[in-house]
Amino acid sequence: MGQLVNRVLRRQAEGIVTVPVPSEGRPTTAFVPNEVYLEVRIRQMWLTDERELWREYTPFATVVSEFIRRGRRVAVPTVLGAATLGRRLQVSGVDDALEVCNVRVAGPVPYEGDDVSLLVALFRLKTVDWLARSLKLVEDVAGAVGFAGLAATATVADSLVRGVESFLDMSELELRVGTYHSWSAPYGEPGSATELRPMDFAVLRRPTASAAELAELRVKDGRLHRLRDGNLVAYRDHDFILISVEAREFRDDYRGLEFYGLWEQTRQHVINGDLGAARRLWRQTAGAIHTDELIRPQQETLFAEYQRLYGDLVARFGDGAEHRGDPRGSDADWDDDPESILRRAAG
Repeated sequence: MGQLVNRVLRRQAEGIVTVPVPSEGRPTTAFVPNEVYLEVRIRQMWLTDERELWREYTPFATVVSEFIRRGRRVAVPTVLGAATLGRRLQVSGVDDALEVCNVRVAGPVPYEGDDVSLLVALFRLKTVDWLARSLKLVEDVAGAVGFAGLAATATVADSLVRGVESFLDMSELELRVGTYHSWSAPYGEPGSATELRPMDFAVLRRPTASAAELAELRVKDGRLHRLRDGNLVAYRDHDFILISVEAREFRDDYRGLEFYGLWEQTRQHVINGDLGAARRLWRQTAGAIHTDELIRPQQETLFAEYQRLYGDLVARFGDGAEHRGDPRGSDADWDDDPESILRRAAG
């Protein structure tokens, strides 16, 4: 994605500024390989005096995340075209400003170690039907494959990055805000701009604020603020994108992973007395738990607990056992929610 990086770096020299921003209540979880998940979010995108302007242009944003996946370095794009941004754009009530908040653009994916790099770019595209359709196609393909699929299929991810790069030389496309940054682990100097750690950073378009004023920026409740006279006030002076890079102990989508759907089928077959089908599905469930979408310690914890729950179900509902109803409703100690299992195990 060299062409995309070079274009963004050239524009950074024209007045686009990137600054790290302290955040209230930020978790202190460190990036420990194979023990946490990497996640990146657009916490806030603020477009000042742009409502009228964006009626003549199509918004288009992309975030390309580079990290180690299955032992090799991958570049995974997230494409936010007019359809996606249009659903999330909010009229702020401040003049003609527009706002987008809390969009996950990468992860959660197991952090396997080494450096992490991010390219963040917001474009505006002069409305041209064929070009808008082409961008929509790129967005649709990225959405259909999904982040996990793109991380696992480098050829598709690379093709999408090249697709985005193919638009860069068109006069109808203008980069509004963008940055490219890399963080090193474990070699980044602690506390430096190169250290990989959970952080928020803001990318601002031509701010007139001094370095001292930029140092007063803070994140509160997921939005950018500035410290003035001891109080935090919402920052609304310039276009900006506020990005968070997180190291998460837990995912928020365990139930959406393949293993949980298989487990639900296994549980129901046991309750229905179809132990043959239950055994077959349990073997599939056990295999699906050992997915590289989960960090290894959580694979081991979930396998051990679901194996215990499966044995408990068979004892309750197997041949000759007394039927005692669905344990989820009749047993206060029964809890097969994967996140609950993992949080209990973590203490």
